[in-house]
Amino acid sequence: MPSPRLSRALLCVLLLTLGSLPRVEAVEPSSVGTLVQAMADAEQSLQQGELQLADSHYRTALLEGWLLRGALAVGAGDLEAALRAFERAGGAAIETRRALLWQSRIHLQLNQPVPAIAMLTQLTSKYQEDISARRLLAEALIADSRYKEAVQELEEAHARAPEDAEITYTLANGYLRVGKPEEAQELYDQVARERPIPQTHLLIGRSFGSFRHFDRAQAAFEAALAMDPEVRRGHYYLGTVKLLASGRDGLEPAIQHFGQARLLTPEDPMVNLYLGTAMLATRRFEEAVPALEVASSADHIRVDALRFLGGSYLGLDRPRDAARVLKEALAASETLGGKDRQLAAVHYQLGLALRRSGAGDEATGHFEAAEIYSQNQVADERDSLTRFLSDNLEDEQQPAKPSLTLPWIEQQTSEQRAELERRVTGALARAYLNLGILHLQAERPARAALLIAQASEVDGSFPGVQSALGTAYFNAGQFEQANAPLALARKQDPANVGLRRMAALAHFNTDSFRRAADLLEDDGERATNPALELTYGLALMRSGRADEAQPVFDRLLARNAEWPELHVALGQAHAQRGDFDAAIGSLERALELAPNVAQARATLGELYLRQGRLDDAEQQLRGELETHPTDHTSRYHLATVLDLNRQSDEARQQLETLLDARPNSADARYLLGKILLAEGEAEAAAGHLEAAAALNPEDPTIFNQLGQAYQRLGRRELAQQQFEIFRQLKQQERGS
Repeated sequence: MPSPRLSRALLCVLLLTLGSLPRVEAVEPSSVGTLVQAMADAEQSLQQGELQLADSHYRTALLEGWLLRGALAVGAGDLEAALRAFERAGGAAIETRRALLWQSRIHLQLNQPVPAIAMLTQLTSKYQEDISARRLLAEALIADSRYKEAVQELEEAHARAPEDAEITYTLANGYLRVGKPEEAQELYDQVARERPIPQTHLLIGRSFGSFRHFDRAQAAFEAALAMDPEVRRGHYYLGTVKLLASGRDGLEPAIQHFGQARLLTPEDPMVNLYLGTAMLATRRFEEAVPALEVASSADHIRVDALRFLGGSYLGLDRPRDAARVLKEALAASETLGGKDRQLAAVHYQLGLALRRSGAGDEATGHFEAAEIYSQNQVADERDSLTRFLSDNLEDEQQPAKPSLTLPWIEQQTSEQRAELERRVTGALARAYLNLGILHLQAERPARAALLIAQASEVDGSFPGVQSALGTAYFNAGQFEQANAPLALARKQDPANVGLRRMAALAHFNTDSFRRAADLLEDDGERATNPALELTYGLALMRSGRADEAQPVFDRLLARNAEWPELHVALGQAHAQRGDFDAAIGSLERALELAPNVAQARATLGELYLRQGRLDDAEQQLRGELETHPTDHTSRYHLATVLDLNRQSDEARQQLETLLDARPNSADARYLLGKILLAEGEAEAAAGHLEAAAALNPEDPTIFNQLGQAYQRLGRRELAQQQFEIFRQLKQQERGS
C-alpha cells in the first residue's frame, strides 16, 4: 500500500510559515520574555538548518509556556489545572526545578504533603544549596507530622545560610514543635537583633503563644508595644495571651487591651469579636452588642460572632432579637460551615430564645438538635470564651501553607489575562507541532505523533495540527488513531486530495472497506497508480461489491500480468464469488511470482479449511506465519485447523499468542473457551467465553458454549439465561 509522507520541502514550509509569537507585554520578563525569545531562536535555527538547536529552543519554550499556564491557573484559583500545567512543564525540558517547586507548593495547598516531600527531597539532593527548596521541604515534613526530620532540614538550611532571617525564624518555630523553647528563644533573639522592629516581636510572640509558652509570648508582645504603643494588633495579641494564660482571672486585663486595640482599629472584626466575647463573659451585655455587630460582618467569624451576639441579647432579656440573630447564625453555618460545638451552642441558645418568646414547640426541636451535636453544652460564657480561644490557638499551631500569591498575575485585568493565555496557548501548540514535524522529517513518526497529539490537546484548531497528526499516525502505522484527525483536517481543507487519499488508506487498513472505496472512487491518480487502483479494487471486493471489483482487477491484469499482489487480490475476489478453482489458480500463480508474497498462503489456507483439506490448510497457514508472523487472522485459522485435527495443546498455544497481541479478538476468545471446556477446564473456559460474549453479543454459538460452561460449574440459573439468549439469537437469524 502507498504510504504518503510530508516532503522535506513541505515540512520546512510548515515550520517556517506558522507565524511568530505576538509580542506579549513584559508582565513577567523572566517567563514571558524567555518564551518569546525561545520561539524566535527556534525559528531562526530552523531557517539556518540547525535542527537540534531548534529542538532545544522549542523545549525551552514549552517549559516557559507551561509555567505561564500554571501561573494563570493559580491566579484563577484552579489549583488542579495549575498542577497539571506544572507537571507538563516538568516534563518539557531538562530544567525541572521551578516546575517541581510549584507542584510541591500546590500539593501542600491541597493537603497532600507526601508527593510534595518526594519532589522536594529529589530537588534538595540535586541542588544542595537551594535554601528555598529545603525550607519548603521542612514545611512539607511538618504538614506530614514529621517534626524531627523537618528540624533537621531547617538546621541544614540554617547552617548553609545563617544570615537568612526567614530560615532562622522557621527553625525557631521548628524547635518549639519539638519541645526546645530555649533553642527557639536564642534564634528568635537573633532575628529580633537583625530586624529590630515591633512587627518582629509580634511574630515571635504569636509563635510562642501558639505553643502555649504564654510568659515568653507576653514578653514579646510587651517588647513590641514598648517600641510602638500603637503597633497594629499589639494590644489584641497581648490581651489574648493574658486571657489564655490566666483564664477567668485574665478577663479584665484582656478587656483593657482589647479596648485599646479597638480604639486603634475600630473596624477590625477579630478585635471586636474578642472584645465583645470578653464583655459577654463578664455580663456587660450592652457593651458587647456593638462590638459583636461589627464582628458579624466578617464571614470567617460570622457564626461565632452571631452566636455570642445572640447570647448578649439573651442577657439583655431581648429574646426576639436573640432568636433573629441566632437563626442568622444557623443560616451562616450552612454556607460557611460550622463545628459541632458551635452548632450545639447556637441550637441551645436559640431554643432558650424561642421558649422565652413563647414559641415553645419550635424551641423543642432546637434543644433536641443541641443534644445531638453535644451532650454537654450548657456552660457559662466565660467557659465558652476560653474554649473559643483554645480552638483558635490549635488552628494557629497548624503549619502555614506556602503562599501562591502572584502579584504580576493579579495586577492584570481579566481581558489581559485572557489575551496572555491565548498567546501562550498558541506558542505551546506551535512548539509541539513543530517539534513533531521535526521528528516526522527524521522518519520518527511514532514520536512525532506523541508530540503533535499534545499540540492538538492544547489547541485542536491550530493551523496544520490535524493534518500533521493524521500524517504522523498514518506513517507510524497507527491507522485507527489516524482516522479522527484526518477527518477533522478534511473538514478544514475539503479540496485537499492528498488528505482524502490518506484517509481512504487509513480506513482500508482498519477494515472500513466501504468508506475506503467511497473515498477512492473519484481519485484521479488511480489511473496512473497501480497500487492505488489495487487498493480500490480490494476495498470494493471486501465491502461486498465483487462485481464492481472485477473490472478493476481485469484492467490491472492487462497492464501488470507479473504483479504477484494483483494475483493475490484476484484469488481473493474469485474466492468471494465461490469460484474456488479459479481462486486457487490465481493464488498459486502469485506464489510462483513471489514465494513470500503476503496473503497468498493465508488465503489458500482458508480455502483449504473451507474445503475440509485440513493438512493442506495447515501447511499453507504455517507457511504464511513463517514469513508474516503478525498475521493474526492466519494464526486464528491455524488454531482452528489444529483443533479440528485434535491437536488441542498447540491450538491453545496459538490462541494464547494471538490474544497476547489482540486481547479483544472475540473469535480467539470463543475458540479458546471451547477448547478449554472440552478439556474439562470449565472455570477458565467461562472467563474466555464471557469476554467473547461481551465483544460479540450477536453470535449465538458463544452463548451456547457459555451456557454449557455454566452448567458444568453448577450455575444452573446463569446457564439457562445463556441458553435463552442463544435461542433468541437463532430465531433472529432464521427470521432474517
